[in-house]
Amino acid sequence: MAKIHPTAIVEDGAILAENCEIGPFCYVGSNVKIGEGTRLMAQCHVSGYTVLGKNNVLYPFAALGCDAQDHAVDFNTKRYLEVGDDNIFREHVAIHTGTMPDTKTVIGNHCMFMNCSHVAHNCKIGNNVIMVNGSVVGGYGEVHDNAILSGLVAIHQFCRVGKFAMVSGGSVFSKDVPPFMICESRNGSPKAVNRVGMRRNGFSREEINAMCDVLKIFTREGLSVPNALAKIKAEVMPCMPVQAFIEFCESSQRGVVCGSPASLRHDCE
Repeated sequence: MAKIHPTAIVEDGAILAENCEIGPFCYVGSNVKIGEGTRLMAQCHVSGYTVLGKNNVLYPFAALGCDAQDHAVDFNTKRYLEVGDDNIFREHVAIHTGTMPDTKTVIGNHCMFMNCSHVAHNCKIGNNVIMVNGSVVGGYGEVHDNAILSGLVAIHQFCRVGKFAMVSGGSVFSKDVPPFMICESRNGSPKAVNRVGMRRNGFSREEINAMCDVLKIFTREGLSVPNALAKIKAEVMPCMPVQAFIEFCESSQRGVVCGSPASLRHDCE
């Protein structure tokens, strides 16, 4: 049986895996499903139509599955939160369900959500994402695999952060942040390629150098985004990161940050 502290409240209907753990003063709602090895340390709140996968850890005052902060919520409908495996939710993290009937917020696997970070309704968070203290993603936002949002970053609703992107602390973006790039400021242009992140994840020197070529074309030559992408296709070595960058930009609905050539760091000289 699940290990449930005597002070915890687990509503009838909740489904708990045999070896999950519900700590002191936690609340688990009637429509919650909790997978094997998941641990609610203390004073956690999990409600709504929420599914937690395996081996997640919730620290005190984490709140998952509460209603969206949106006037459009229909409280008489089912709205979902789906969480994968091996995620860490630190103190005061808040992640909400979808807004409209039968919609959902989705969290992948192996993510870390540090203190006071927030994922709003209908967001999609990939795998191996890190959201540092106080970072927030607005409704319908997307953060793709291996991206890092530093402290106090704000991502506007409907915006996307590409895979292996890194957003510097205190930055605010209302446009899409392209993959494999480091960006900062308010809708600031890509400043550098995320070389460290790429190296740590097994990308070759040739792939990293190709992304440096992408960065130069995208930020330095004063081209429109379509023209920059056309030049990248024609001149840069084809490889997975380059193709992912092109596809991300071409599928953008809000536009991607491309910005100031003068701000490019020297590591791609």
